[in-house]
Amino acid sequence: MNKFSKITLFFLIVFLASTRLNYFKWESPNNTQVLTWDAFGYYVCMPGFFIYHDIKKFEWIPQIIEKYQPTGTLYQLKELPNGNKVMKYLIGVSILYSPFFLMGHFIAGALSYPQDGFSTPYQAAVCLAALFYAFLGLFVLRKILLRFFSDLTTTVTLLLIALATNYIQYVSVDSAMAHGFIFSLYSILLLVTISWHDKPSFFKAFTIGLFIGLGAISRPTEIIMLFIPLLYSTQDKTAMKAKWKLVAVHRFHIIALVAGALLAAFPQLLYWKIITGYWIHEVGSKWVFFHPNWQVLFGWEKGWFIYTPVAILMVLGFFNFRKNPFYYSVLVFFLVNIWIVIAWFDWRYGASYSARAFVQSYAVMALPMAAIINKRIKGKFRYLLVGLFAFLIYLNLFQIWQYNKGILHYNEMNRLYYSAIFLNCNPTPLQMSLLDTKEYPKDERKLNMVREIRLDSQYVINASKISNITLYKSELNKLLSLNSNTENWFRIQISVLSAWGAFDTFLTTRVVSENQSKETRCRMQNGIYERMKWNSIEYYFMVPQGLDSGIITIVADTKAMEDIYIKDLSIKILVK
Repeated sequence: MNKFSKITLFFLIVFLASTRLNYFKWESPNNTQVLTWDAFGYYVCMPGFFIYHDIKKFEWIPQIIEKYQPTGTLYQLKELPNGNKVMKYLIGVSILYSPFFLMGHFIAGALSYPQDGFSTPYQAAVCLAALFYAFLGLFVLRKILLRFFSDLTTTVTLLLIALATNYIQYVSVDSAMAHGFIFSLYSILLLVTISWHDKPSFFKAFTIGLFIGLGAISRPTEIIMLFIPLLYSTQDKTAMKAKWKLVAVHRFHIIALVAGALLAAFPQLLYWKIITGYWIHEVGSKWVFFHPNWQVLFGWEKGWFIYTPVAILMVLGFFNFRKNPFYYSVLVFFLVNIWIVIAWFDWRYGASYSARAFVQSYAVMALPMAAIINKRIKGKFRYLLVGLFAFLIYLNLFQIWQYNKGILHYNEMNRLYYSAIFLNCNPTPLQMSLLDTKEYPKDERKLNMVREIRLDSQYVINASKISNITLYKSELNKLLSLNSNTENWFRIQISVLSAWGAFDTFLTTRVVSENQSKETRCRMQNGIYERMKWNSIEYYFMVPQGLDSGIITIVADTKAMEDIYIKDLSIKILVK
């Protein structure tokens, strides 16, 4: 019975687990690369509470940072006037971690690993937690989908949710991030909502409140989970009348729901009371509700509809979802969630693939997605649809590979650069330069090289010693004949090497005349950079037309505190 979706479920778990193993970095002290940055903030109270018995001062953290390098700055904690440090991130996700953390602590002791909260067993335990909750969330989602849709539709929907979205990134790579865990909370909430309406009970109402409360202390914005049970079974006047009659009959269940929510939230409230002296603490959330950032949806930096195009089906699905009892639940949830996400002041959401703030909502948005799939999957264009779905899965998995390799940039994408690397396994240094410059001749074959200048000298720059070096300086008139009827280009190339990657290191070409100036600043660290190898950095620079004189200067500079080696500057002078 429903065998295809059942097989698909187990295939997905195997695939997610295999992907997780593939991204282990055994040479790194933080070899799973999960307990870092934001995830470090979600996790830090676990070792603080269970191992170091210090969640006030966090005096043990410096030694952990020195050994495991989980974060560059300690933005996850805020120092208070009373001398305590309060966590920026809420503790709901840590509660979900906790059984696996304790298992990792036991294994670390049994296998003689450091019982410091960050050695390999702890990291592996968090990865296992992510996979466990992924299985739970997808298992429950399958059960929900099968209630309303066919086995085939459920199968396709599960595949698209897990493999054609950024869900896989936040389960199998950035495994400790909150999104995959909260996805499972939404799945369970959907199921318990259905169950209460089928057969109401105090326990089910309490459970609904419990999961809403747990979601809210995982990410405060998840309080909008309340719309799911509130608006379920209101899709038409008859259903709405029956729903509120049911609520009136079981009105005391509302008390059970509130009790469940308060019980789930109590650990967070108690933590704030102990650390700050107050039951409620402002963690620094900022929104710009009247100036939403639409680029979250459509921007080339990490726009949801651009990098996760399958999300379009989630929206179009509402046109085929009107009669479903979840219609208003999902519609209102979607609209409010969209507004919250695009109104967050840090609209890039830090280093991320696509718009990661939507990942947890996929459990809810799977319903309208399934509705449109169910409508079209058996139509005359079904083979075309299957091909489209296969392409969307391939595109997403390919882009996740690009993202984790560094080709698809975590924060600064643009249209030209995306076009250059689209489905490109081996981008060139020139293509990589489009992350920093829009200058790229339409037809390189029409450019004629008239001269090449090569400087074979080797230099070392380091922010603590020599942070910048002028590599080349000359009058433009000595290099080319300035003519308003011609296009004059420089094709600049240099080799760079560093032990940790040439981050915050740039090669800048600048032309200055009496009337105007122009500058191109190209990073020396890109997605094809390999540490401890000489790497080629290359870009074009078009001389502004109309100049009759000027000075060209090429400068290397860095903010990195380690040595960056550069050599073999090449300047090719090209004329069209």
